[in-house]
Amino acid sequence: MAVQDHGAFIEKFILQQSSPSDPLPLTGLTFAVKDIFDMEGYVTGFGNPEWLRTHPPANQTAPAVLAILRGGATCIGKTIMDEMAFR
Repeated sequence: MAVQDHGAFIEKFILQQSSPSDPLPLTGLTFAVKDIFDMEGYVTGFGNPEWLRTHPPANQTAPAVLAILRGGATCIGKTIMDEMAFR
């Protein structure tokens, strides 16, 4: 089943914890991460293309994202945000 992104994603990927034998509370749910949260192996750009281009990938994943993954949900990518979280 293809999910329409409506132009919301800067990067699409699938990230999930290994499947345990028993379903977890969030098993079967998907979520996307705003580009302000670190995810190991991906550059956090804070909505700024120059920052995204000139900084290295994160070496760890934000605790909030890990908690959702450990609950059984699947991350489907990173989404666009206001530059540097200014509005």
